[in-house]
Amino acid sequence: MFVKQSISDNIIDNYMRHYLSILFTLLFLNPLLQLKADTVDLDAHFTNLPIGTAVSFFEDKSNSYTFDYLLKHHDRVVWRASNQNYLNFGFTDTSYWLYGKINNLTQISQYLVIDLGDSLIDNIDIYLVRENGEVELTQLGTRKGGEGSDSISKWSFATGFNMAGNESIEFYIRLKTQAFLQTKITLWQTEYFISEQSDHKLLVSLFTGIFLMMICFLIFLYIHLREAQLLQYILFIFCYVGVIWLIKGFGFVDDFPFIAQHYDALLIILMGIISWNLSLLAPRLLKLKHRPWFILTSTFVTYASIAVVFSPLFLSFQASIIVISLLVATLTVILLISSLFYIHDRSKQTRFYVFSLVYFILGMDLYMLNRYGLLGYNEFTEYTTSLSAILVLLYLCWNFSKQMAYDRKTKNKVQQQIMTVNERYYSVFQNAAEGMFTTSLDGTILAINKSMCRLLGFSDLNEMQLHGITTANGFYIDPDLRDKIIARLLAEEQVTAVEMTGVDRYGDIFHGEINMRLNVQPAMTIIDGSFVDTTKRRQHEIKLETIAKYDQLTGLVNRSHFEKLVSTSLATAKTEMADNILLYLDLDQFKLVNDICGHDVGDALLKKITILLRSYLTSDTILARLGGDEFAILLERSDMDKALEVADLIRTGIEAFRYTHHGRHFVLGVSIGIVMLDSSIGNSSLALSLADTACFTAKTQGRNRVYVYSKSNAAMLTHQREMRWIGVLREALDQNRFELAFQTISPLTNPVAEGYRYEVLLRLRDEQGKLQSPSEFIAAAEKYNFMVQLDRWVVQTFCQWLASNPKHLQKLTSASINLCGQSLIDRGMHKFIEETIERYAIPPHKLCFEVTESQAIVDFEQTIIFMHKFKELGCRFSLDDFGSGFSSYSYIKRLPIDQLKIDGAFVQNIETNNIDYTMVKSFNEIAKAVNIKTVAEYVENENIKNILAEIGIDFVQGYLIAKPALLVDLVDNELFDSA
Repeated sequence: MFVKQSISDNIIDNYMRHYLSILFTLLFLNPLLQLKADTVDLDAHFTNLPIGTAVSFFEDKSNSYTFDYLLKHHDRVVWRASNQNYLNFGFTDTSYWLYGKINNLTQISQYLVIDLGDSLIDNIDIYLVRENGEVELTQLGTRKGGEGSDSISKWSFATGFNMAGNESIEFYIRLKTQAFLQTKITLWQTEYFISEQSDHKLLVSLFTGIFLMMICFLIFLYIHLREAQLLQYILFIFCYVGVIWLIKGFGFVDDFPFIAQHYDALLIILMGIISWNLSLLAPRLLKLKHRPWFILTSTFVTYASIAVVFSPLFLSFQASIIVISLLVATLTVILLISSLFYIHDRSKQTRFYVFSLVYFILGMDLYMLNRYGLLGYNEFTEYTTSLSAILVLLYLCWNFSKQMAYDRKTKNKVQQQIMTVNERYYSVFQNAAEGMFTTSLDGTILAINKSMCRLLGFSDLNEMQLHGITTANGFYIDPDLRDKIIARLLAEEQVTAVEMTGVDRYGDIFHGEINMRLNVQPAMTIIDGSFVDTTKRRQHEIKLETIAKYDQLTGLVNRSHFEKLVSTSLATAKTEMADNILLYLDLDQFKLVNDICGHDVGDALLKKITILLRSYLTSDTILARLGGDEFAILLERSDMDKALEVADLIRTGIEAFRYTHHGRHFVLGVSIGIVMLDSSIGNSSLALSLADTACFTAKTQGRNRVYVYSKSNAAMLTHQREMRWIGVLREALDQNRFELAFQTISPLTNPVAEGYRYEVLLRLRDEQGKLQSPSEFIAAAEKYNFMVQLDRWVVQTFCQWLASNPKHLQKLTSASINLCGQSLIDRGMHKFIEETIERYAIPPHKLCFEVTESQAIVDFEQTIIFMHKFKELGCRFSLDDFGSGFSSYSYIKRLPIDQLKIDGAFVQNIETNNIDYTMVKSFNEIAKAVNIKTVAEYVENENIKNILAEIGIDFVQGYLIAKPALLVDLVDNELFDSA
């Protein structure tokens, strides 16, 4: 007799029976079972019996057998005993038929229930055959839904039937599903079945309700916190509950057609989402993001989980189950490897999470092995997965609650820090060295620090307010500046380093840079600003601007600023068609004052000259000092007659000026060049250059005179050409467009087998790539002291070239290098040549320096010192162009030279001019007398060569012997000859 119990007693009693049954099943067979093959006998103590071992089964591989056929040909079918309470046919798509017989051994009629458990089988057909041949059919399963006539089949995978006393009933059950075919057939008395189902559903509902409450709580938290992690927790719990409800069959028995039709796809999708959530949560909780292998595996699991979610669209249910199984197997390996990293982890929560996760995955492995039929059924397997999932959920919730507690603690700490920072900010704001302020858009002062108040002439904000100052608008000298700044601020939200000039309460001017940032707040829009005081810097800049524009000695405009004024004047002349005239002044005999009396006296004289010049000019005339004793005057909107008048007035005035120092009387003069600034002059540099040329022409014509620039004057053209060459040479030297050439020097009187002997020559390659002869630029370079730089380049480049061609250096007998007079007396050049020879390891005896007569006597004593120094080092010397200068034989005697180079002017006409012949012969005889070799230039034909041989000249050089060629060609020819 069924006795009604309380809900709690039923739950406890029910689960105690489950766990005891596990223990009894593992140790020994239940003695209450009265089963034998194909037969179930019911006695008076019967409440429920697992009847799996009492049935036989038959596999219908063709899915073609019908109940009528089996009933007629029962004995022809090969039935097999199951021998297991939990029927597990594994992963299959064929139909299975079960057969058994129930005998009621009592005299009492009973209403019994055949329960197939939460099997998720697609189709279940139950045929009951009574003794009188009557057949009762009940169709169950996830695809069919309960279609039995009894109420039990509507809310469980079970069906009820009446059984009279001493009655026997045969049953046939056909099972068909798409994946795992598993079921536990149990025979129940109705009262016990209803009680067990009620307890089970109550327990599942209890857990479901708890999870739903958790979901609701997390949803409300997400609405307030907007934490993305909360959505993951919600989705994980929802999917887990969904899987439980599908597996337990609640979606089917409660008559949801959509679930019944798509439960397989829903099951796959939910499991894929669970796996995807775990793959996202694990890296955050385990904190292994920095490990490459973990990143790789997490990425793989994430994408594999996504593939599982969408697999029902492309794969069958069986294929999707296989994909999930592979994913679970992969997760097992990954988690087992990952768990090794946390065996000794100091964090208990991490170890607990890893343990629960590994336990959960192992439970899924057991579940899969059981469903595939590779592992026998036991209730431990069934409960392992559920318990592990609950542990994971508990951990996630516990971790989240702990995170919330940590966040709350952090928030309180941050609030405390904010209060501290606010206090510090207020202290910094008030005591900052730079001015700081906060105003409204209309300029009302909301806050201002002490530095800004002091800048405006107040001690603090209270004093400002006492004087009725509430806005900062009145401190701008430019009243429109603040409106411009605000307009820009509204457009860009921030402005920086805007220069401002203001006036404080006492009328003093201050300068600074203002910075503003727009701060939009709910109540109002304010402006946060700072002000950097640049008053001292600005005053210093004004002073520097004065220094940059004016000469410190005379107070006149300096050269740099004067060039800008000339440029402005040129532009004005083009637009207004006005005549502007430039005067260039160079004092004559001023160097004599500096040399005799010193530079201090010279500076005092320049100041007096400045006063004198100003007396001849109007106030709007621009007078400048260009440097040294050079001045310039710019006459704007003038004409040439007036300019000549001013120039002559200045010239006569300076000529009449007398300067006396310690009894010495000095008379000065001035050379003046005049240039009209017309449209042909493109820039100020050209204008000053032309004026300088005109002034130079005045000096060359006798000094103390005025000269007007003219394009047709030969002297000026020469000077301009030379000045242009200096610019070209500087540019060519910077761009390395010089090249070395050579011309062979051949022995004549006593030809012997020797190495290379040549003179090193300099060539300039212009911007078009053409070589320029040195006769075009040497004169300008010597005149303007540029030859020393060229000599340095030749010496260094040639020595470097010899060092990079060791075979040529070995064959070299003598290389002649020309040096100018400035190089001979330049002590820096002496050291440079010595260091260059040493750096490149050039044998000194292979170098011969050529100097001309005129260059040697520039500073004869220094020339002697230079020659003796390098003679001791091993170098040799040649006196070049002998006969074209002073032709003093004493130089041959006094200078330590090794060879005498006769000027080509005597050689080229030697065959027709007897005087040239006699002079060449005389030069040779004098050289032989002091044991000096002779070299003759300009040897153009065989006749000249023969005459020179008769005279006894040692070496010849000229076009007959060889034309000048580049050194690069010499090396190429060597390589060609050796090949």
